[in-house]
Amino acid sequence: MNLCPHCGYPLTADGRFCTNCGKPALNTQDDHTTLSKMASTIISEGTESNGNLSANFIHRNPQRSIARGWMVMTILFLLLIFMPTYAGIDGMKGGYAISFVSFFMVIISIIIVLIYRSRAKQLDTILSGTGVVAVWKYQGYEWQDFARADFEEEKKAKKFLFILVTVIAIIIGIILWVVMKDILIFYISLGIIPIVAIPAWLAPRMRFNKLMKSEPEAIIAENGVIVGRMFHLWVKMGARLDSVALLTEETPVILAFHYSMPTRNGRQEEVARVLVPAGKMDEAEKVVAHFEKKQRN
Repeated sequence: MNLCPHCGYPLTADGRFCTNCGKPALNTQDDHTTLSKMASTIISEGTESNGNLSANFIHRNPQRSIARGWMVMTILFLLLIFMPTYAGIDGMKGGYAISFVSFFMVIISIIIVLIYRSRAKQLDTILSGTGVVAVWKYQGYEWQDFARADFEEEKKAKKFLFILVTVIAIIIGIILWVVMKDILIFYISLGIIPIVAIPAWLAPRMRFNKLMKSEPEAIIAENGVIVGRMFHLWVKMGARLDSVALLTEETPVILAFHYSMPTRNGRQEEVARVLVPAGKMDEAEKVVAHFEKKQRN
């Protein structure tokens, strides 16, 4: 009797989906072998793959779901612009304020929709198999070690950011207090600290939980990488891949993709960390060589 590769529940003879967990009843080992051969062809020959990863890997496209959610929000904010008129709310008694804020939110929502629709298209491209460079599956213990190591790195990064913002907030608060001779300004500046502290504390833990609930797999492509349920894209809107490094001194060994994107204050740098599975060092070195050659060209 065949068993579900995800939860171990018995499968029916012709069942395409597990009746217990609802996930596709796929032979993940065979699929992984096929996709690894496909990716190896890209590394060695520089060709593009036309396989279908989405048929073999259990991935949804949350970027599209987010875009649809914000499309609904856009419509709601659009209706709110005209709501004061139809509801008989006087402009001087809040009507103008509601319309103005709603109009502003419509603009913001449209921008967010465009961004996430672009990301969704790029993610679909990767999941379709185009430009896939490597496909890696992991043992449970490898994935757990990776999630813990990633959690520690994220904690360090967020701690540094928190300390930096705290120091800046205190310095600016003191300067404004001295110049304006109003201690309230100093207290307002200090109020920024807990606002930064909460996401700095939550973000690494949310990322860790996301990884632990993910399928232990990674897809490396020309335009980005998928690590479990985390997506890193370096195409469109001025984003670019800056470098790829194999961190052999770390435990576990990590393949780090450094990429950046433009912001109001310059380029924001990000790092996509991909665990190198046991026995895949040669393939990881080929991945690095592949991207280095691509950047040189």
